Amino acid sequence: MPLLNTKYYIPFFVGVYIVFFLAISKNLFTPYLWYDEAGQFWIAKGLNHDSEPFTAEKGVLDVIENNKYYNLDPGGFGILLHYWTFISNHHVWLRMLPFLFFIGVVVSFIYLSFLWTKNSKVAILMGLVAILSPKLLYMGFELRAYSMECLGTAMGIIALEKLNTGITYRKLLMWSCVFAFFMTSRYSEILILYIVSLYILYLITKSKLTLAQKGLSILLYSLPLLLTLAYVYFFALIFQNNDLLELYYLPYLSNDISILIEPQNILALLFIILLIVLFYQRHKYPLLEKYQSLVFVTVFSNVLFIILSVLGKHPWSLSSFRCISLIMLFTICFVAFCGEIILKVFEKSTDIIYSLCYVIAVFTFYVTSDNLFIRNRLAYNAFYSKYIYDNFTIVNLEKYSRIFVEYGEGPFIRYLYEYGKLSTRKKGIYPDKFTFQKGLGHTISKNKPKYKDVTLNTLLGFDLIIMPSESIRSRCPECRYKLVNGTKNFFEKY
Repeated sequence: MPLLNTKYYIPFFVGVYIVFFLAISKNLFTPYLWYDEAGQFWIAKGLNHDSEPFTAEKGVLDVIENNKYYNLDPGGFGILLHYWTFISNHHVWLRMLPFLFFIGVVVSFIYLSFLWTKNSKVAILMGLVAILSPKLLYMGFELRAYSMECLGTAMGIIALEKLNTGITYRKLLMWSCVFAFFMTSRYSEILILYIVSLYILYLITKSKLTLAQKGLSILLYSLPLLLTLAYVYFFALIFQNNDLLELYYLPYLSNDISILIEPQNILALLFIILLIVLFYQRHKYPLLEKYQSLVFVTVFSNVLFIILSVLGKHPWSLSSFRCISLIMLFTICFVAFCGEIILKVFEKSTDIIYSLCYVIAVFTFYVTSDNLFIRNRLAYNAFYSKYIYDNFTIVNLEKYSRIFVEYGEGPFIRYLYEYGKLSTRKKGIYPDKFTFQKGLGHTISKNKPKYKDVTLNTLLGFDLIIMPSESIRSRCPECRYKLVNGTKNFFEKY
């Protein structure tokens, strides 16, 4: 008997979710915090990447102050992390915070699919899309605001679905407060929720409320958002990038038009064109009507990002994690499409054409994707390939008297000795033997950030250098240093 027609469907997929969550939970145990993650941790402590070792933790006002100069986010995640660390500073507990937002994304996919299909079996399947999406999964464990932004984007679509059924003062105020919270995650989320807000204003104007009621509705909805925007502007943006200058490491169409021909971006542009056609055809097909708010937000968010990218104000690229909210929108569109296909398969399970469409959709979704459980390996990306954590278990630091640490690894090494697994092994080693490279100025600018110069004479004064191999080759080609056996970026004098 087919699984659909048995009482075992729900228990079976509950088991599937448990298996998947057990598999991906390995990522919680990744001990290494790369530069931005470790920096986020120190900001949450009211300190920063360059704080002196064993500087006392500070309060939430210091979190806000350090976020101004050492981050490019509004700072809401840092404040959350500040209170989160009251319980524990262990790396597993730290990664639980973004993971909770990721679980929220899974639940939001299930809920949205149920709202659209009215079928709980389809909805349960759609929650797996988040788990099987490499980019969403990747950021589900990153100790930064990406997963918070993803959930905020999903909340925007859920809000439109709920407000489509009726406008009330209570709903508007509630959703405005929810959006105000998520707007503090990342600046790109503010842009997404701006588009969502335009659609909400459209819903208010076309409602049957009186003119006075519409005015009060707009005021109630706008007030929390405007207060939050004022906070973000005066306590973050004007210090970080008031002129919205191009950042050297981000993909802007203003200086690299070839971004448009990257495979994922070509697919995205083709899909946007398809959505535009469907949007103008929605009145002919009742099925499209229920997705018009999703289509509106997806199309106009991409248009806004593309315009800003051409102007050099915000990047647009679906191959970049910097546009994770756009990736989230496209994934929600995929959930909507697959939900309808699977619903037809359930209703007409003998019709092979629906099964074939589903297979094609899944293939398209994964054709440009990465490894499924991308963080299960310690070397999950270029940063992890340094194996900095493993290096500390190999090297006997007691035999070195002076150790130099390049800026990129300093924040993690400080975390490792002050809060991590080496906190019991620091006596006589940390911070006595360590010298940390620090920044010379503001870390946010159009040009690359500047750090204290590393000269040949400077490096020759150290017995051990912790620095990426490509850096030591370019900065000190004449140095008499050799790679410590079994390590990637630990160089000892010989």
